[in-house]
Amino acid sequence: MALAVACAALPLVACSSSADGEAGEASGGSGAISSSGGGGAGSASNASHAGSSALGTGGSAVSASGGSAGSNVNAGGSGGVNSGAQNVAGATNGGAAGTGGAAPVHYTCATGLPSDVSDLQNMTSGSTVSQITSMGTRYDDSSKHVATSEEKSFLSDAKQEPVIPGSTSGLHWAALPVTLYPSSDGVPIPADINQHAIGNCDGDTAFASMAYQNPKFIASLITDNGDGSYTVKMYDPLGNRLTVSLDNQFLVDGSNNIGAVSGKHGEADWATVLEKATMKYIQVWPVVSDIGGIGSEHQTPMFTGAGASFAFDRGKLAPADLTRVVKASLAAGKIISGGFGIEGMALANGFQTVTAHGYAVFVPKDASTMISMRNPWGLDPTSNGYDGSTDGVLDIPPDPTWANTIDLRIIDPGDACGPGMTTPYLPSSGDI
Repeated sequence: MALAVACAALPLVACSSSADGEAGEASGGSGAISSSGGGGAGSASNASHAGSSALGTGGSAVSASGGSAGSNVNAGGSGGVNSGAQNVAGATNGGAAGTGGAAPVHYTCATGLPSDVSDLQNMTSGSTVSQITSMGTRYDDSSKHVATSEEKSFLSDAKQEPVIPGSTSGLHWAALPVTLYPSSDGVPIPADINQHAIGNCDGDTAFASMAYQNPKFIASLITDNGDGSYTVKMYDPLGNRLTVSLDNQFLVDGSNNIGAVSGKHGEADWATVLEKATMKYIQVWPVVSDIGGIGSEHQTPMFTGAGASFAFDRGKLAPADLTRVVKASLAAGKIISGGFGIEGMALANGFQTVTAHGYAVFVPKDASTMISMRNPWGLDPTSNGYDGSTDGVLDIPPDPTWANTIDLRIIDPGDACGPGMTTPYLPSSGDI
């Protein structure tokens, strides 16, 4: 039973996800949302959208060694995201951004367990590799549904709101200002993920992991139409491209405080937009019956086109092997979520674990850290309340007791494939 998640949200709702398959249905509203789910753990294999198509075929030039980088690091076309010079595999650009130049860089992220940790393959469990769709087995049933004209209209009409999730209580739609990328450098970062009243911790964790791995990919998904509406690139359950439109109305509570995922100061941001796009999507294709309970392996494919994943259950990996798997998988471009099996287990700094809850997994902070895991609340419980001084990141020591309580789900990145991540996540003071 890997990654058992019925995850808790702030102000403290519990949410749900799992590396064992779909988590149990969320219920309860502002109190705890329990999970009764289970199922088979996932494993990665082929995903047809992974590989050379990751950055599109009609897009930008990226200079690896000098000269001028082209515009549009994007999935095809000419509408670029982040025009300008970029480092690739350690090479330093020598020139300023331009509008032409070298050919696009196409990253290839191999499927399955990275070869340098292949000796641990027998420790993995289950598989979400599908024989039907690149989106993974979680999409097999939904792939049988052909959207009706009314459903297509619903997805394309920004003013048509999705049904408010049954797992929430007391929320309503309200128009809010949006700052898509609130960080100081205007780049999507994990700190933009701060879960509130929707119990979708593992879905939020997947967003944080994608922002950590490939922020340019996040930016390529969203078009700001300049009129309070947004168009989001997604994939249907058969792996075909589609777009979903939505307006700037997001879920708030009775005091008009944002109940959706948000930036650090309660502002709607890119994650709020993607979360609402998810709600519209699952109303047409119910890969989960309620977003409060969505797993990371359900969340990522609708944006990346790839849903193959695998899991490491609790107690399978020794501390050194857990570190090896995390470092190798992140360097290979994978998306990783994790969980804990013991509630309230405390680090030396007093920060505590939450069970039935999804965490984004990052490169260990330093040599004394086995694994770094971020709570999507953006803070961690302590014996005296909550602490946000590390943006919710727990730096777990290399100890067998800790290793035995951690499980992982590792997901192929599909279109989010990038150069891989080999450096820790160190939030700046402005992101705390």
